[in-house]
Amino acid sequence: MPGTDRVSRNASGRGKIRMDGIDALETHYRGVGPEDIGQPGELAAEARKELLKWLGFTDVVISEEGADKGRVTACTPETVPGFILASGADAFGRCIALVGRGRPPAHTQSGDLITVTTDLLHQTANHHLLDRGLVYPTFYSKLPRELRVCMSETVRRARGDSPPRGVWAKDVTFSETGVTIESLASITEQQVILPRLFRRLSDYVRVFGPSLSCFRAYLAGEMEEFLLPCRDEPLKGFQNVLHISGGTVRMTERIEDVVFVER
Repeated sequence: MPGTDRVSRNASGRGKIRMDGIDALETHYRGVGPEDIGQPGELAAEARKELLKWLGFTDVVISEEGADKGRVTACTPETVPGFILASGADAFGRCIALVGRGRPPAHTQSGDLITVTTDLLHQTANHHLLDRGLVYPTFYSKLPRELRVCMSETVRRARGDSPPRGVWAKDVTFSETGVTIESLASITEQQVILPRLFRRLSDYVRVFGPSLSCFRAYLAGEMEEFLLPCRDEPLKGFQNVLHISGGTVRMTERIEDVVFVER
């Protein structure tokens, strides 16, 4: 796969996948804290359920306690046929991929370089979950523009349905009022927001408390780069697409219009 990063494998040779172009609500986010936290659980669980169902798993058992709480511990069958269309690895050693079910595309075998068309994109779990409105889009610069355009159109349909589907029915990231931060519970138990914003807010609140007076400076320190349709040069810092006022924050750009520069 292209790029300098490589997929990290465990003792059994298995690696983790980052599903390209999408971001589901967090269920087990560690960040700066001593233990995992997550976002309001209903939609996250629905996305997981739909993904497993789409892949062909049934009788899925989710642990209710202990270290495996919220994780799949059993299912029928134990394995199903599938394939991944991998574009590389990220800085965390995860394989960046579109995930398909059943047999791979005709006349291909493992390791082949192929061009992913929009028709093939429509056959992936990534597109399916976006179509159901169960995940947010998150685009990086290495994802081909043709696929980003297709996925953006899918997002707009899911959000524009009456009523909106999935996360779009409850999201406050892009609302006029935005998300109000009174405590960590504001985003772990009460309000549904973009997972990328959740990760940054939750880390910030756990370190500095709920006041957002320094949140803009906190984000500026990360210096992540992204592109917008109206600009030729990348912007640096997620704070450039946020409106922060008092104890509230909202995004000023639609997330499908933001393309993050892959490091």
